[in-house]
Amino acid sequence: MRLWRRRREESPVPQVVLPSLDRLAGLIERVVELVDEVAGARGPGSNHAPAAPPAAPPAPPPAPPTRAPEVPVPEPAAEADGWLAFLPSPDGYTLVPRPDSLPVLGAVLELDGAVFRVLRYAPSPLPGDRRRCAVVVREEPPEADRSFDA
Repeated sequence: MRLWRRRREESPVPQVVLPSLDRLAGLIERVVELVDEVAGARGPGSNHAPAAPPAAPPAPPPAPPTRAPEVPVPEPAAEADGWLAFLPSPDGYTLVPRPDSLPVLGAVLELDGAVFRVLRYAPSPLPGDRRRCAVVVREEPPEADRSFDA
């Protein structure tokens, strides 16, 4: 079996003259010189005198004090607005509006015929409503009070 080999053409490799690479090398050398001048680092054999540090521009006169624009701060909900009770129920949660003042954390309340304890405060889940919401949990009576009438 005979293997076929591709014949190489014996053509001379053309001489590539790249004047642009020479120019690029010259530009790189110039950039290095400029960087050295700016940094103040002078290498041996440098024929340039070290450049004086540039003078700082004069400071502008102080600006007169300006007042920051007043940002309107939302007012807390007034006690007259009341608050919302976030009650757990078998069907989910119920919001019960209350006209009185917001109870303290841990307070025991009677709402909808059951006893609840205030667990935490939250913002109202209703859009645009500024009232506070008290998240409550149902209080179970002590074991001794649990009796069934037969």
